[in-house]
Amino acid sequence: MMIWARWMIYGIPAALVALTIWSARQDAASRAGSADEVVVASNENILPSLNPLMPSSEVDREIARLTHEPLLRIGPHGRIAPALVDLWGWTQTSRAWFANEDYARQAASKLGALSDAERGQLSIASIQTLGTELRVTLAHPGSQVETKILPLIASCGPFPVEFIRVEMSQDARVHHEFFMKNAIESGQVKSVWFDGAHAYELAVSGETVKFAEELNLYYQNHPALQASIHRIGKSAMLHEPVLDLILRKDAEFSDGAEVKAEDVRATIALVMDQPWPVRGRDALRLALQWEATESHTLRANFKPNSGSAIMAFTDLPILPAAWITKHREELKSGDNGVFLRDPPPTTGKAKIEKISAHSITLKTPAHRARFLLSLAPETVRMGFAMGEVDAFWPSWRTAEDMTRDGAITLQTATLRNRLLVLWNCRKPPLDSPRVREALGLAVDRQGMIQDLLHGQAQVKEGIFQPGLWFAQDFPPQAQDLAKATRLLQDAGWKRENEQQPIKKNGVSFQIELLTLAENPERTAIAERLRDAWKALGIAATVTAVKADELVNLRLPEHRFDATLLGLDFETSWDQTAFWRSTEVQGGLNFAGVADRDLDEMLDALRAEFDPDKVPEQAHAVEDRLLALHPFLPLFSGSTPFAIRSELLPHGGSLSQVNLETLLLARPQKK
Repeated sequence: MMIWARWMIYGIPAALVALTIWSARQDAASRAGSADEVVVASNENILPSLNPLMPSSEVDREIARLTHEPLLRIGPHGRIAPALVDLWGWTQTSRAWFANEDYARQAASKLGALSDAERGQLSIASIQTLGTELRVTLAHPGSQVETKILPLIASCGPFPVEFIRVEMSQDARVHHEFFMKNAIESGQVKSVWFDGAHAYELAVSGETVKFAEELNLYYQNHPALQASIHRIGKSAMLHEPVLDLILRKDAEFSDGAEVKAEDVRATIALVMDQPWPVRGRDALRLALQWEATESHTLRANFKPNSGSAIMAFTDLPILPAAWITKHREELKSGDNGVFLRDPPPTTGKAKIEKISAHSITLKTPAHRARFLLSLAPETVRMGFAMGEVDAFWPSWRTAEDMTRDGAITLQTATLRNRLLVLWNCRKPPLDSPRVREALGLAVDRQGMIQDLLHGQAQVKEGIFQPGLWFAQDFPPQAQDLAKATRLLQDAGWKRENEQQPIKKNGVSFQIELLTLAENPERTAIAERLRDAWKALGIAATVTAVKADELVNLRLPEHRFDATLLGLDFETSWDQTAFWRSTEVQGGLNFAGVADRDLDEMLDALRAEFDPDKVPEQAHAVEDRLLALHPFLPLFSGSTPFAIRSELLPHGGSLSQVNLETLLLARPQKK
């Protein structure tokens, strides 16, 4: 007898109650004969916000995927593919300044005298002068301007470009603009980039000493700003990569309006102005300015070495500029409810048809999808057993049993998140890579997946999201207690017998493992890790702390030995924020990794603009980082999705199913 039938037999009283509750929450008549509707039930306590920029639940993610076409997407082969954007491409503007206009024109003449073949080799697309400025446009960013072009114009005496960073306690933009209106040397500023609300960077060329003196004097006279000024480097020229995004001419919102460059510009401005932790926001902030050069073309000038910024546009939904303007004050105040009260016109294959307290209905050209919200788990299961629910998100605890029922096909989306142990690489005894490796080898991760996660997760050793064209697929490292013991002994940690703790110079090996107080499942994992390390003679203490304490105090202040950390995979190949040595203080390099070779590799990878060249450099970064063992990857996974098997295309299963593929490919229900 099938699992669902057994459940009905032994759960009649609860089932009757659940069915009564479920029936009372319906917004429509019986679904009998409704062959074109898929009903999806959710038992999540978090109600969807319908904010596509920051989905708060699985329902939110599915609705966003159905209703919002992104600018770019990750295609079936893990590469960047068109969506709302039809064409895109990088160029580069390199600028230099001279003592007078004659020198600038002489420099332009020297470059203009090159043959077509020589200009092609140097990737020079155009040369022009604007007063004392020489502007060279390159067909490909990242060209070796300073090693190949600069020597040709060096005799004309280009001024160097100096970069200055200003940080303060108040609104940086307001004070910069006030300074520029009154500064005598304001003409030396050639470019400005605002890094959030309280910091900005200036590119200055010309009388840089006088400018720096005036800038310092201004902020010294405003002590309440608590400003700090840092001269962070020099360059012979100012290089700005330029990204052009050309929208599809047939792209429309659900109200029939064209999707235009101004809508994209307004959406990006909204992302950067809001406190939402939108994926890719840091990359978007690398842009110096955004400009709608034509109705369907958006141009962005970026800081140098921003090749990875293109990934910020993958899966980025676009909202109408008019809707953003209409709700500017609500959005500014952080009122997320505006997306429910007045949903914006959308660009995807589905439209929002109806919103009620307990359900949201979407309409595609051929089908409907109705989401039932905040149901009890037993109510969801009963709805499925009675044929009233077609798909739902089960818990991992029940997912394993469901796979035995032929009426259900269990699917998982692309691996989206991961749980890892982050080591404090600067704190003894974890300041040794051999010790960190040993602690990892002591753990039976596959056993933990089976025992604690019912087999519904995978071990992924790398740092990049699996499936991307530059992500490596490492074989999982198996538990190896013998090797772990040898590594600890090589590092000086030994014990007299199996009952004694290991010691070094008479000191026992003791560490504290932090976990979240609000998450009992994670605490169980932490205790399993503690027991695994105990087998090596290590005394580990599990300490549960609140999320605020972990995120806002312990991690930034590096006040931890080891911590369990749950993270979403980043799609960007730029990993500098997490692992570069400069990000240890005030950045996201909580592990404290500091490796000169790794820094150089990270910089080179971030600066790469050619997607075909990314894998080689990404592999080098990944190999070097994993050799340092700054973290122990435990599990990677995604929320399971249970589907009525008869709805799958041709009655079979799909390797990856979401509601979009289900609605577009499914047969009529019997």
